[in-house]
Amino acid sequence: MPDSIRLPIKIVVPREEDIRRLERTGGDTKTFGDVSDEIRYTLDSQVREVHQYFQSSFRDFPSLPAVTRVILKPDDLAKSHRPIELLDKASCPIIGTGNLGELFISTSPSGLQDLSHQIRYLSTKIGKANISTIQQIAPFTTDDALGRHRKSGLLDRIRSGTSDLKCRLFRHGSDRLDQTVYEAFLGQLRFLGLSTPESIHYASGLRIFKIGGLQEEMLEPLASFVGTQSLATFPTYSIHHTASRPFGTLAADSFPPPSSEYEYPIVGIVDSGIEPTNSHLAPWIAGREEYVAPGDRDHDHGTFVAGLAVHAQRLNRHPMFSDTSSRLLDILAMPANGRISEDELLSILEDALPKHRDVKVWNLSLSRDEPCDGQSFSEFAIALDELQDKYGVTFVIAAGNYTATPLRGWPPDDLGESDRVSPPADSVRALSVGSMAHLDHPDTRVRRDQPSPFSRRGPGPVFVPKPEVVHYGGNCDADGRFVQTGVISTNSRGQLAEDIGTSFAAPMVATLLANVENALLRPASRNLMKALLIHSAVFGSKKIGTEELKYRGFGVPGNLASVLTCSSWAATLVFETELFPGFEFERWPFPIPACLRKPQGLVSGEILMTAVYQPPLESSFGSEYCRSNVDVSLGTYDRGADGKREHRKKIPPEPRDLSQLYESHLVEHGFKWSPVKVYRRHMKRGIQGKDWRLKVTVNNRSGFVSVDPQKFALIVTILDPNREKPVYDEVVTQMQNLGWVTTDLQINERVRMRQ
Repeated sequence: MPDSIRLPIKIVVPREEDIRRLERTGGDTKTFGDVSDEIRYTLDSQVREVHQYFQSSFRDFPSLPAVTRVILKPDDLAKSHRPIELLDKASCPIIGTGNLGELFISTSPSGLQDLSHQIRYLSTKIGKANISTIQQIAPFTTDDALGRHRKSGLLDRIRSGTSDLKCRLFRHGSDRLDQTVYEAFLGQLRFLGLSTPESIHYASGLRIFKIGGLQEEMLEPLASFVGTQSLATFPTYSIHHTASRPFGTLAADSFPPPSSEYEYPIVGIVDSGIEPTNSHLAPWIAGREEYVAPGDRDHDHGTFVAGLAVHAQRLNRHPMFSDTSSRLLDILAMPANGRISEDELLSILEDALPKHRDVKVWNLSLSRDEPCDGQSFSEFAIALDELQDKYGVTFVIAAGNYTATPLRGWPPDDLGESDRVSPPADSVRALSVGSMAHLDHPDTRVRRDQPSPFSRRGPGPVFVPKPEVVHYGGNCDADGRFVQTGVISTNSRGQLAEDIGTSFAAPMVATLLANVENALLRPASRNLMKALLIHSAVFGSKKIGTEELKYRGFGVPGNLASVLTCSSWAATLVFETELFPGFEFERWPFPIPACLRKPQGLVSGEILMTAVYQPPLESSFGSEYCRSNVDVSLGTYDRGADGKREHRKKIPPEPRDLSQLYESHLVEHGFKWSPVKVYRRHMKRGIQGKDWRLKVTVNNRSGFVSVDPQKFALIVTILDPNREKPVYDEVVTQMQNLGWVTTDLQINERVRMRQ
């Protein structure tokens, strides 16, 4: 069958018998070292020091809780080893986490007294195990609230006269205690001579206030207030503000208007606005919202982004550029200087999203100038996550541009952590996009199909894979200069222009994602849309190493046809269902086509799997923000010598899991808790196994109880790397013989799909 003939992806209809309860296997309680009298004394002394640190607050405000940090031993990060018996809800309950292995506990005088007594005298096996997990107990201090690097910046901000600061208060898991903290906070502000602050809603669980009029001498008292979790400035977000390089006239026939024969999705472009007088783009504009005064506008960046969302391939004449088109919702948010405060941008999004509920994909080609935190997600990313859930949308966000020269080469120069992705690309629910070079010449820093010199790299906080995908955003020399190696679009004057930046990779992914959603006759979940697009990137990429993943993500997504259909030499199956912890989803025998079986029972070929899920999120839990984990295993399920079947995992994560023992390594190398997981194996020599089995499990963080089941989308592709064997037909036939009920992924005929 010729490759030009596309075959439908198969959706496997779930059955009740696919879900089965797991057998409970309880291991022995683990103790991390001897709980000697000396260790008890040391920890008890630390508790007493905490009480001493908060003594004046406890004396003046007896009902006001403080917060204490409990640092766990590095090999005690697994949820099963948490000291939850010791830190119970009656004495010192856990109210959140900070960095990996750092617990925040709500602290009162009586709670500390109880904790001290337990540490000294608790002698049960579980009690000793709990005590053995703790490395240090310390108060949450003024320095913790200010952060190691923020104090000087805050003072500079106050001295400059722009004194609005962002204050985040702790949440204690109790409305009564939270109200007590808030009232004491207002009292502290009145004592300092400050007015009532403005409450700004970011997300559930975040209590953030804007404080104006702060003087230099007020900073320490406010940071030392026991309810203060952090003091910071409101960050600004910017667009890549280099002027595009015009080089010619854009002819009308090179940028045709929408065709009446096709249906186009709408992409929200949150940017500097699309030039209203640009006649090429005007027919593609579906609506406008303006949040910038007429005298403070510069449409060049937004217009350039818009051109790529409409006709990227036509403009660039490159086969790997997006060949899909979208209509545009123009959200004019960025002023002429290309910068906007976080609270202003959040307000714009909160106003625009409910007005345009039919728009499911929104492009944000903007970022902060600094990298994301390694241990926690930015508050703006958390806010974007909540907005995406509330309105059922997906933000496509540029990974950000690293601008310090000389720019990075390839293989990559070690720039420390300075070139990591910048907020809000750390949003868990969003799809973050890095940049690749599509052209080169002798002076460019990298060759074609290598990561662009300016493209920020992953991972995101707590090793979450970011960016998930890349697209083409141009190439340049070590100083950022480019001539005929940039991306081509149209500028605000209607000319052909050239520019570089991750800003221009993002709209090609946004328009493709919107077309995926628009192409399906039945509404698709955000899990499935994201999984289809990422899976196509994996399908088109070579084996991904741990280091390369940071820069390339899972690859460049394919065109719409490759995202939504199969070839004869590959079969793609979709599994989409929901699961509670304590249960597993399974399908066996799993259909392995006969054409991929070798003599002596060996299975050859290649198998790819992409799993996407939306874990419950809790903003108070820092490095443990994602509260559930989905794990997928496809492997052999043959009988052993004892006659019992044994599941052996055969398709490893991509990149390969280093299979380290401790939880910290699983987070880093196995992407545990990551809402996107990819698995792949090229079985060139063959793998022994007659029966194969697919299983999916889910588990939650320590102390988190799920009310709703965890939904997930899993895509599995079985393929012949030589592109010759009839894999598709044989897999379909086997599923029919096994009694599997499947349906085709239904595609709208009025959607244009080029081969």
